[in-house]
Amino acid sequence: MKLPFCIGAAAMFAGAAVAQPTVLGVDPVQSSIDLTITLDTALGSRTDSDSSTITGQMTIELDSYTAPTTMTLIDYNFVAGPLAFTFDYGFLGTINATADNLSLGMPAGSVPVTGPVDGSGMFMLDNVPNQTTGIVNVSGTGVVGSAVGNSTTDLSTVPQDPIQIIGMVAVNAGTVTVTIDVPLAGTNTDPDTGVTVTFSGTATVVASGPVPPPVCLADTNHDGVLTPADFTSWIAAFNSGASECDQNGDGSCDPTDFTAWIANFNAGCSG
Repeated sequence: MKLPFCIGAAAMFAGAAVAQPTVLGVDPVQSSIDLTITLDTALGSRTDSDSSTITGQMTIELDSYTAPTTMTLIDYNFVAGPLAFTFDYGFLGTINATADNLSLGMPAGSVPVTGPVDGSGMFMLDNVPNQTTGIVNVSGTGVVGSAVGNSTTDLSTVPQDPIQIIGMVAVNAGTVTVTIDVPLAGTNTDPDTGVTVTFSGTATVVASGPVPPPVCLADTNHDGVLTPADFTSWIAAFNSGASECDQNGDGSCDPTDFTAWIANFNAGCSG
């Protein structure tokens, strides 16, 4: 196949480039989990709350790192420290509960979720896959302790629906900062003791990371400069089916990518 060759002036200008994902680290000073647990037993219900710092990271992609209009959440994994709860039944005794190895994250194989970003930086992501994991251990003293016994709840076995995440994204001086609130909710009944554990709360996360460098699609030989040599490199990519061939982002390598390469070349790239 003979492809027409028509390239404008060699481009070294700021212009079209491809947005890339960036990994944001969670700031434990500004990030925390606040969890409330209610125990329903034959002797009544009691509620207690505790909080802990959060660590972890999230991977996002903005359609533009100067004026974003959409944000894609690719992955996240938030880890919280241990939580402890005490349920006082007075002279009937006390029930103690601990929550260890708590984490929130996207289940393996989840599809990234994209949502709009408004002019103020507020975004909304619907139907975000979420998996809460951790172990809640319950033990007691006195009459209530004997009635309840010891139980363990694996939070990963609790049915969990997709969640909605609303937050803010800001880009300043080469740093991307995302602030979100992740709702927490679930319930589980121990079949042996009949104790129902209901948990609810919020994980507030503030994460930041670098603005990623743009990828210059037309620079097919990756030398950092747009020259006619990139045309030769694109031809080689076309003939071999290499990823550099796909210039229009449709996931395939065909003659329409040549037209796209010409457009990308003439638009130039920031670098």
